[in-house]
Amino acid sequence: MSEQTTTGPGRQALATVAALLFGLAAVIAWDLTTMAPAQAVGVGPTAVMRMVVGLLLVLGLAHAIAAARAAPKTRAQTTSATNRAALGWVLGGLVGMIAVLQLGGGFVMGATWLFAATARAFGQPLRSRSPVIGLVLAALVYAFFTQALSLSLPAGALERLLLG
Repeated sequence: MSEQTTTGPGRQALATVAALLFGLAAVIAWDLTTMAPAQAVGVGPTAVMRMVVGLLLVLGLAHAIAAARAAPKTRAQTTSATNRAALGWVLGGLVGMIAVLQLGGGFVMGATWLFAATARAFGQPLRSRSPVIGLVLAALVYAFFTQALSLSLPAGALERLLLG
């Protein structure tokens, strides 16, 4: 008698994610009906939203198919140890980012904190490498959003120093 080992999420988790994706697609599709149509021929304000709805539907369908194909897990397979330390690091990173933003530290410092904490949760030791990578990525994201897209993100002293 061979033991069947399954890895990955179970049938119930896949079905729940599929339902959430379908629900989110429905909410966005309903919101599209309230938006004004395009003023001229071409791409209007709803073009990207329609692509997002389509992608959510495809992802929901893929999860539904995976849920239908997944073997039900036995009671022994469903009891797994949660990595509470990793969860604590990620939650601490999120709380830290919120605190940095509320205290006026700016997006770059908050995102750097979140990146370093998440890297630590995935097993990377807290050395200079993770915060430096996070700082560079956060600065690039901040510059892209504020300069290329003309969107505003919370600015702190570092952002004012880098981009004026």
